[in-house]
Amino acid sequence: MDGTLPSPAEWRDWAALPSHVLCAILSLIQVDILRGVGVVLACKSWRRVAVEENLLWQRIDLAAPEDTARKGPAGWQLMARAAVDRSAGRCESFRGRADGEFLIYLADRSPSLRSLHVTSWFYMVEKEFITGVIKKLPLLEQLVLSGGMFGKECLEALLEHCPRLQLVDMDGCEASSAIGIRFVERCKRRIKELQMPKMRGGCGCCVHYAQRYADEHDE
Repeated sequence: MDGTLPSPAEWRDWAALPSHVLCAILSLIQVDILRGVGVVLACKSWRRVAVEENLLWQRIDLAAPEDTARKGPAGWQLMARAAVDRSAGRCESFRGRADGEFLIYLADRSPSLRSLHVTSWFYMVEKEFITGVIKKLPLLEQLVLSGGMFGKECLEALLEHCPRLQLVDMDGCEASSAIGIRFVERCKRRIKELQMPKMRGGCGCCVHYAQRYADEHDE
């Protein structure tokens, strides 16, 4: 390199980038934006897009390595709610930490949600999860739950209320009770990619007989 500066004609006015290009760039630093740190603070037009352009928040990704911890960092829910609010009802994908309260908040404000990936363990009464979340997401295509306890009732609700569902991954979850083989086969016929919750804990004999009973009495 000769060390010469580019001519003014070669300079790029980053502030004048089209909104869709800015959104693609800023989507990589959504967490920094919500925390009020990073390069977005240096440019007025970037700050405007970060706050006002709901296209930026159409796909929300707040996942972090610490999501595996049961207790989330301080302020995580406020940050997640702020992201949902900025989407102005246009959120189609959410990935990150969640609890029952936040999932209801998300479902109430995201009727177009197509993908939901909860990266943390969470507990929610199954009936509340069905009425407060599943029934409000008729366009859902992908559901990934990294931890929690769910059973047949939840899966039946997904089949009934989410007709577009193509992927369900509950491999990290615990089944609240044994799920019969005929019902599992029915789920597999409807959902292309399926990872069921598994019974964990207890002695092997108990699990075996519980599964046998569920298979024999499955409708």
